[in-house]
Amino acid sequence: MRAILATALALTACSGPAHAPTGTQARTTPTRACVASPSGASWRFRGGLALTWPEWRGFGGWSDLRVSGDGQKLLAVSDDGHFVQAALGYNDGQLTSLTATATGALPHCPDKRRCDVESLAERADGTLWLGVEAELGSPHAIWAFAPTQPPFQGEPQRVPLPPGADQLPLNAGLEAMTALADDSVLAIPEGPEPVPPTLPLWHLQGQIWQTLAYPTVADFRPVALAALPAGHRLGDALVLERKWLVRKHEAGTRVVALRLPTATTGQATREVLRLQPGPCLIDNFEGLATRVADGALWLYLLSDDNQSAAQQTLLYAFSLE
Repeated sequence: MRAILATALALTACSGPAHAPTGTQARTTPTRACVASPSGASWRFRGGLALTWPEWRGFGGWSDLRVSGDGQKLLAVSDDGHFVQAALGYNDGQLTSLTATATGALPHCPDKRRCDVESLAERADGTLWLGVEAELGSPHAIWAFAPTQPPFQGEPQRVPLPPGADQLPLNAGLEAMTALADDSVLAIPEGPEPVPPTLPLWHLQGQIWQTLAYPTVADFRPVALAALPAGHRLGDALVLERKWLVRKHEAGTRVVALRLPTATTGQATREVLRLQPGPCLIDNFEGLATRVADGALWLYLLSDDNQSAAQQTLLYAFSLE
């Protein structure tokens, strides 16, 4: 996390056990309805859950997620190298339950200093890519894990970094990453403090990273990417942006549609969803996933509680008809 989260991190616990204790399960509490601010798109709130797991001291700190195409399975990774797989349950089209099916840690992740995982991408062949931020004693990296069940078994392969990514500040690396509909990969760093007017937007096609620019809005940082279906009216991907200013007691979440440049059109971004405290229960949302069902685009948001008693792990679902 960035310096603005220093207060919250002061409350952070140690990383805790890699696996949840046998015979225990996450607790889920429904949240109140969340009304997204209109941003040119009409989103329907599909339910929200506050998640706790008192017996698993390593639970929390979730930084990205993926949801299966049928909406039944979730995979989330944390910024101290843990993962959770879970089954999602629905009632009358509303998200109502989460039941963990597997928990664990990356095989060579003793602590956050070497396993600050911030982003998750799934390639067409099932390979899982993790964006890992540099900490003292470890560099920025992209790790690629072959598809296994449970995931993240064995040693990962190192993926060549985008140009200039190795020079990013500590704890300001590949915060957002996804594989697009054509299996090319997008990545955006968290960037330095204060956030500059633009950040690198890296696009990997084949073996070559192309460097584009992603425009920022004051106090908001890109923290996750999720692909859109090919030809979707919103564009190529959605970008989750977070405002989390502990010292100013300011928080906010917005989702931006990104359309990549083509031979005939330029790159474009526009806000399509915004959550504000009051109409919505807000926390440090860092995970973003999408899927399409019966013509509707579903969007899932997951918060990173920094393993702090002052924050919550929230999972929200929305749909765009």
